Amino acid sequence: MFKEVLAGLLLALILALPIVYLFHRLRIPVLVGLIVTGILIGPSIFSLVRDVHLLESLAEIGVIFLMFLLGLEFSIKKFINYKREVFLVGLLQVVFTTLLVAGIAYIFLVDLFSKGLFYGALIAFSSTAVVLKLLLERGELNTPYGRHIFGILIFQDLSVIVVMLAMPLIVQPQFSIESIGIALLKSLGIFALIFIIGLKLIPLLFYQIAKTRIKELFLISIFVVSLGSAFFSYKLGLSMALGAFVAGMIISESELVYQIMAEIKSLKDFFLAFFFIMVGALLDIKVLFENFFLIVTILLTIFFIKIFVILGVVYALSKSLRTSLLSSLYLFQIGEFSFVLALEGKKIQLIPESLYQIFISVSILTLMFTPSIISLAYRFSDFLLSKFDPKKFLGVTRLRRVEKSQEKVKTIVVGFGMCGRNVALGLKILKIPYIVLELNLATVRHYKKKGEPIFFADASHPEILKKFGIEQANVLIVAIGDSFAARKIIKIAKQLNPSLYIITRSQFVAEIEELLKLGADEVISEEFEASLELFVKVLEYYKVPKNEILPLVEKLRSEHYEILRKEDLSLLRLDIPQEWWKLFKVQTYIVKPKSPLIGLTLSRLNLRAKTGATIIAIKRGEEVLLNPSGEISLQPEDLLVLIGDDPSINRAVLYLDDPVDAWY
Repeated sequence: MFKEVLAGLLLALILALPIVYLFHRLRIPVLVGLIVTGILIGPSIFSLVRDVHLLESLAEIGVIFLMFLLGLEFSIKKFINYKREVFLVGLLQVVFTTLLVAGIAYIFLVDLFSKGLFYGALIAFSSTAVVLKLLLERGELNTPYGRHIFGILIFQDLSVIVVMLAMPLIVQPQFSIESIGIALLKSLGIFALIFIIGLKLIPLLFYQIAKTRIKELFLISIFVVSLGSAFFSYKLGLSMALGAFVAGMIISESELVYQIMAEIKSLKDFFLAFFFIMVGALLDIKVLFENFFLIVTILLTIFFIKIFVILGVVYALSKSLRTSLLSSLYLFQIGEFSFVLALEGKKIQLIPESLYQIFISVSILTLMFTPSIISLAYRFSDFLLSKFDPKKFLGVTRLRRVEKSQEKVKTIVVGFGMCGRNVALGLKILKIPYIVLELNLATVRHYKKKGEPIFFADASHPEILKKFGIEQANVLIVAIGDSFAARKIIKIAKQLNPSLYIITRSQFVAEIEELLKLGADEVISEEFEASLELFVKVLEYYKVPKNEILPLVEKLRSEHYEILRKEDLSLLRLDIPQEWWKLFKVQTYIVKPKSPLIGLTLSRLNLRAKTGATIIAIKRGEEVLLNPSGEISLQPEDLLVLIGDDPSINRAVLYLDDPVDAWY
């Protein structure tokens, strides 16, 4: 039995290597490749692992570690930074999607609306693993739609816990609001008990083990805590996954969380991979072919339901059709935590085996289509926006009329994040008139109250740019992190005003060439500027002369970093002797309360003539006297900064200890 399981798992991992690599090359999410691997090793294809109940048990272990890791990554700060996106957008998305799907399920599938709510919850969740990975790879997490997507995903992840608490209540024979309330309070009480006990015991356990500095013991304790709290939760009547989440959440609030996450980082991806392989192995491929048209119908229904709900919710709060469209197209798929809920629901007979297989098939297809849909999302939103009147659909109906004084403004800033605010501050100091176009409605309202000339408008639409005088403007500063929108704005602005001087930011080096071709005159690359600043700091540390550093930096920035992009090092030669900075050193000397130096002037001390070393500065309290004059008298606690070669410094220290020649 054990040999059969071991052989099956080994073959699964061997098979996963080429499949995952192939899916990566095809730009299909890796977890889809893992699910396909599971399908191949499962009973429906090669039957490398025949025991379905064993597969379910192994998958449940994967769920435990998945929820434990979710608890570890749980952070209160995420709620503070994204509270509006989480508690408004996320809440509305989950509630409306769940209710809409529950109503459809109640009509066509189930006899109880409560079971329909469970099906609605399965559909409501999107893939945190896939979507966040794509957002990070594209550098779009801080875009307006990136913030909404992230907020929705956070709320969805937390909603998993609520659904898990409610699932046992749905299958109760006496299903009523009162019984739900009592059972939910009971579950929350048990949840609180586990949390309080864990809060006292788990940190104490880890602190004691951490003191031993035995890595193996520390790693074993992580497994004991995660699996132990899962088992304890199960014995008290809650799900094992919920107990694992509580354990992770408790640890996340301790100082040891970073060390624990570092220890299990290599195991994290393995257990996630293990979970998705097991999910795939539980899929009966025959169901996919026998119910192909039904699965396609369900897939399209889910697609349009999620698109409709997310678009409506995000638009109601952001007033941006583009942000709403992109958010909905990013989140149309069914996520990994829906697999977790489906497995739990199948065990308590909330979802029959046949419907479970159909659900798994639909979920896998949505994940497979995600990268392609997202790659087309920008063109689709661009096409759709071009067909509508921005006065009705882009939230500009409430824009105030641009005043006559503002019609003459020659500088337009797009985006009011950190970058845009710093640019505006500089323009304000120089008393250069400007206006700001921003898509974050909360930001617009906040800074409008402070007197900023800021307007809620989508600058990627030609009518918006015309309204704010792009055809008469001199300078356009594109300070947004959305690279796709930036390219579109630059292209449109240059067409409307060919003489416009455009300065834009870019996150990645690869974007520079395209932005220049579209019409940008200056491209500030965050990647290059960060590396350039690091390079300057290194040169300063090695005491390279300032008049050598500044021309070098200008040379690197000229022609839009072309020297660095082409790696032409022949243009960057510095005629500076190697390791010349080692010829001298800087040393300090403190004047003690009873030192014979007290009262002496620097000219009378005549340190340079006596020793060869020079006093270049004196730190006196909070004051620093640079290049001090010869008339300055030394006082107690003065810190002298000396410069010279080693012999000179040594002679200076001996002379300062006993400056006899200076007194006579």
